[in-house]
Amino acid sequence: MLKSFYDHLKIEYGVCPPDCSACEQACVERRGNDLGKVGVIKSIHTEKAHFHGAATCIQCSQPACAEVCPTGAIHKSKTSGIVQINKEKCIACGLCTLVCPYGGIYYDLNKEKATKCDLCGGEPRCVEACKYGVLSFLKNRTIYSCLKEDLMTPGAPLCSGCPAEFALRFVMRVLGKDVIYFDSPGCATVLMDGIGVKPHALAHAATMQCLLNNVAATMTGVKRYYRKVGRDIPCVAFVGDGCTADIGFQSLSGAAERGENIIYICYDNEGYMNTGIQRSSTTPFRGWTTTTPVGKNRWGKEQPAKNVPLLMAFHGIRYVATATIGYLEDFAQKLLKAKSVKDGMVYIHLLSPCPTGWRFDPSDAIQVSKMAVDTHYFPLWEAESGKFHLTYQAEKPKPVKEFISLTGRFSHLREKDLEEIQKMVDARFAMIQRLAELS
Repeated sequence: MLKSFYDHLKIEYGVCPPDCSACEQACVERRGNDLGKVGVIKSIHTEKAHFHGAATCIQCSQPACAEVCPTGAIHKSKTSGIVQINKEKCIACGLCTLVCPYGGIYYDLNKEKATKCDLCGGEPRCVEACKYGVLSFLKNRTIYSCLKEDLMTPGAPLCSGCPAEFALRFVMRVLGKDVIYFDSPGCATVLMDGIGVKPHALAHAATMQCLLNNVAATMTGVKRYYRKVGRDIPCVAFVGDGCTADIGFQSLSGAAERGENIIYICYDNEGYMNTGIQRSSTTPFRGWTTTTPVGKNRWGKEQPAKNVPLLMAFHGIRYVATATIGYLEDFAQKLLKAKSVKDGMVYIHLLSPCPTGWRFDPSDAIQVSKMAVDTHYFPLWEAESGKFHLTYQAEKPKPVKEFISLTGRFSHLREKDLEEIQKMVDARFAMIQRLAELS
C-alpha cells in the first residue's frame, strides 16, 4: 500500500520497551464509553522473537478495507486523509479486518462494529503518552498543501544527493513562479542559470545572477524599481555561506540596516564547496577543509563558526529564521511567513550538508540534517521583530558526537575535542533559549 501525503502516525517498529502499553492505555481512555473501551493501537510483545512494538491503522492511500466494504461504510476523507468508518452503515461483516495487510482495523465485540484509528482529530493521544520517542505524528499535509509546480527541470548537474538542490526546488515550489530569484557564483548558479548561456537555464522562473559581493545591493535596486512602478514582486536570494558570511556580508548588513523588503536565504554548507572545499567563516571549530587541513601542525579550523543568523537578528530586521530539509514542515511555514512580510527584510539561514565536502553518503543527507537539530548543533528558531522563540526542540537532545560521527570531516577528533565542541554547542543553544525566554 502507498502511504499518502496526508498527516500520519509513524511507529518505529521493534524498539518499544518490554511490557510498555502506554499508547494503548491512552487510546482506551480517549475513546471512553461512548466509543467502547477498545484501544485501536495495539502494543505487541513477543518474548520468543524478542520483538516489542505497536501496530495501528496507517491510513493507506488506497485502503483495501474500503474496497471490500459491501455497504460503503468505509471511506478516505479527501481533506484530512483519515480512513473513516460510518458506524450507521457498518453491518459487522468483518471483511475489512480480514483484508487489512497491517492488522490496523479491529472488530469491537461490545458495539458489534468495525473500529479503527482516527488520529484523534489531528492530536493523537498515543503520541503524547509515548515517552520513548517510538511514536511521532508527521504533518505532511501542511507541506503538501503549499507546494506549487516544480520550477526546476528534471535532473541537475550537482553532486548526487545534494541537499541544496532539494532545498531550492522546495523553496521555488512554496514561493511560486511570480518571484525574481537571485544567485551568485556557487552551486546555486548552476541550479538556477545552468551551464552556458541563458536559454539553457534550469529554472523556469525569473532569475538574476549577481557578483559575490553585491547580492543584497542588486536585490535592493530591483525591488525598489518594481515598487516605483507600482508592482509588488518578491525578490528572493538563494546563495551560499561564502557569499553571505564573508564576501558579501557588507552588502547584506547594509540592506538589513536599511530594512529593505527582500528575502535572503543562505544555504550554509559550511565552506566554499563549489571551488574545492575551502574554509569559510561558518566552517565549524575543528572542521576539516582543504585550507584547514589535519596534520602535525594543524588540527582543522581553529576558530568557531560565525553565528550569522544571530548577527542578522541583532540588526533588528523584520524576520529571521533557521531551517533545514530535515524538518520540512518547519521550513515551509517559515517560507510562507517570509513571503507575507511586506514591511522589512527577511533572512533565513538554511543548513545544507554537503556530501562531498562533509564526507558522508549522499543517501544520509536527511539523517544528517535531522541529527544536527536533534543534537542542538543547529537549533531551529525564529525572531520576529526581535522576539525570539524556538520552533522545534528535541525532548531528549542527543550528544553532539552522534551528529559529528556521521561525517568524515570530523573523523580526526579526539575525546577532548568532542568535549570542547559539546561545550560550544551547549553555550550557543543556551543563548538562543535565553533569548526566547526573555521574549
